[in-house]
Amino acid sequence: MDSSQILVDAQKCHEEGRFHAAANLLLVAFRTDPENAHIARKLGVVMRAVGDLNGAVDYLSRAFQSDPGDPDTISELILALHELGRLEEASAVLLNGLDAGVQVQVFASALHAT
Repeated sequence: MDSSQILVDAQKCHEEGRFHAAANLLLVAFRTDPENAHIARKLGVVMRAVGDLNGAVDYLSRAFQSDPGDPDTISELILALHELGRLEEASAVLLNGLDAGVQVQVFASALHAT
C-alpha cells in the first residue's frame, strides 16, 4: 500500500473517530517515509486528538522543520504548544512561519478550521 492510500485510509479512520487505527496506519507510513512532512503532520494531528500532546508536538515539529510555511502544520503546532502551556514556543512557531512566507489570511483560515 502506498503512502497516499495510507493517508486516505487514515483520514477516514480519523473522521470516524477511530484515532488509534489512524495512528497505526500513519506510523507505518512514517516509518517508510520519515521525511514526509504531510505524514508527520497528519500523525501529529491524530496524536493531539487522542490527547498525546507531547507526541503531537514531536511529529508536528518534524513537519514544521520540513515545511515551515505550511499553514495547517503551523496552526496545529501552535495549538498543541498552547495546550501544553508552552506559549513562547508557540509564538516562535508563528513568527518563523511568517518569516517562511505563510500568508496571514491562509493561516487564519487554517487556525479557524482546526
